Amino acid sequence: MKTKFIVINFFRVTDPYSGGSEVSYNFFKNIPSKNKILFQYSDNKKKHKNVKSIFIKNSKIHKILNLIKLANEIKNYCKNKKKIVIIIEGASWAGYTYSLYKLLKNDLPNAKFIYHSQNIEYVIRKHKQNFLITYLTKYFENYIANNFEIFTCTSKEEKKIVDKIYGIKSHVLSNGLELPKNLNKLKSIKKKYDYIFFGGNIDFYPNYDALKTLVKEIMPKVNYQNSYIKLVVSGNRSLPFNENFIVNVGFVTKDKFLQYLKGACLFVNPMQITFGVQTKTLHALALGKTIIATKDGVAGVKINPKFKNIFICKDNKYFANKILLKLNSKKIDKRVSRYYIKLYKMKNIVENFFLKHNLLN
Repeated sequence: MKTKFIVINFFRVTDPYSGGSEVSYNFFKNIPSKNKILFQYSDNKKKHKNVKSIFIKNSKIHKILNLIKLANEIKNYCKNKKKIVIIIEGASWAGYTYSLYKLLKNDLPNAKFIYHSQNIEYVIRKHKQNFLITYLTKYFENYIANNFEIFTCTSKEEKKIVDKIYGIKSHVLSNGLELPKNLNKLKSIKKKYDYIFFGGNIDFYPNYDALKTLVKEIMPKVNYQNSYIKLVVSGNRSLPFNENFIVNVGFVTKDKFLQYLKGACLFVNPMQITFGVQTKTLHALALGKTIIATKDGVAGVKINPKFKNIFICKDNKYFANKILLKLNSKKIDKRVSRYYIKLYKMKNIVENFFLKHNLLN
């Protein structure tokens, strides 16, 4: 009897528009089985193969109000199916996962539940300084960690923290990449000005914090020395900053994102709050970009010591000086990296995870 795999998202992941949605959808597509279906909340009615969308407005209240509808759709699909693995994507509030689990577990007692985490949500929530949401998030995440059969994390470093906080043995499932086959031939986007590049939806607080640091602390120091350098940002319809060195290119396709990244003088990632492996950093590594980052900006990444193109900065002044120094280098880019493309290929990561945990039998 073949196992049926059900993947659940509390936001739209088809036609990915963020690092989280890209990881979630690529994970689903690479599950090594034809017996799979994706349930998602969606803000559009576009149809996709093996995807069941619950059309709602993209708001917290609508997500909560439609949990029973989502649960009923899943239970109807599971009728007469005996071997079921339910994978709930964690790039959303843990409260949704907790509530959905409560709605499903009694009616699906034999189902195996897996929580696919992309970060430690409680740790991130702490930085927003909302005590109630932080407390609830820790409670929900702890419940999930101790009741689901598998709780994943993105790296060995993150695993140590998760295991310590929740007293469990989590399992590493790294974020991965799906790249176009013609990556070497991809045309870079060039501008009349030199630019450094940062990608990320600022609805995800660590991205907002990193961008704020770039705009308020790092770029003014860079522009004091070189007023022609721009900061190109992708992943947002609008930004809460109006400095003249910012160029917001908005939501772009995957190919456009890679073209902007390839055309940039440098890739920058001054994150200070996250433990999860950042897909934007993986993309930069795959393209051979020179990277200026904080320690958290490259957290969990298996860095090849033979490639001397990653520079980790301890403070904003050093970060700005390193940008200026590397901009003046004769050669700042390396060739497309087969090492990182192979290491972080999503297909390999997912297949290895399913085989390791004997999920296909």
